[in-house]
Amino acid sequence: MLMDDQGYETDVTTNPVNITETACTEELDCIEAYSTDEANYYRFNTQDAATEYVASIDDGFAVHYIAMDFTGKDSASPATQRSAMERLAGTWQDYGGTFPDR
Repeated sequence: MLMDDQGYETDVTTNPVNITETACTEELDCIEAYSTDEANYYRFNTQDAATEYVASIDDGFAVHYIAMDFTGKDSASPATQRSAMERLAGTWQDYGGTFPDR
């Protein structure tokens, strides 16, 4: 499950809501979507689709098949959003990229 945050001291996926039915449409060809206090998460069929989505928004991050969109998520602290990016990137243990400033 995309929002499985078990086993960590700090929850960086607070208040997850499944928004797949309303977010994943012909316009946004994702296969799963969740909204949390920290970001909206979109899972795509390809890594390129996730990267392309992030390139189309002002404030996002992509790793593997998942894109994070921070637009409108001003109630979360930048440190928490950074932790969410690091947690997502660490899921695969092979992420060697950088993280945008939060």
